[in-house]
Amino acid sequence: MNLCVARVGVDVRRLKEMASPFQQLNVDPQLACEFLGVFARFEFALKAGGFAQGDANGVNANWNLFAQTIDGHFHPTQSDDLSHAVEYLLNHPPRKQILINNHIEWRDAAPDANLTRAERVLLMVWRVRNNLFHGGKFLAPEGAENDRDQLLVQHSLTVLRACIPLGAQVTAAYEH
Repeated sequence: MNLCVARVGVDVRRLKEMASPFQQLNVDPQLACEFLGVFARFEFALKAGGFAQGDANGVNANWNLFAQTIDGHFHPTQSDDLSHAVEYLLNHPPRKQILINNHIEWRDAAPDANLTRAERVLLMVWRVRNNLFHGGKFLAPEGAENDRDQLLVQHSLTVLRACIPLGAQVTAAYEH
């Protein structure tokens, strides 16, 4: 590996001295890794379980179709944790990053009220994933509430885990 790194002109000593990216993350690193792992596995399970869209050029998980399919079986009142998670995600939705005059800013973006409850909640989970994975949870804006980021990730993980058993083929793909 060092030979490969040396060939592209990277100073290996500098790489070793660089701080871990998790030092500036506004979410507990273990929680972030757990959430991203469950999300990735769940997205694979959606595609393998028949909730895929695409063609020979690529495939994506069809979150909307899955949400529409499970909506009648998605009962947040089945547990206090899930009820609280859904309530939090819908009442305090994750913000979206936008670009204004070459400057990244945050915009409030509540889910469309015309969507089913499962669609709205899973859209918020997907947005939490995007914000975390694409760097939106690093170096939060001044005055940001770090607890909010932690809660968004925790509640999104709760929702994902509650959705895994709601589709037999998705469950089977997730577990194997």
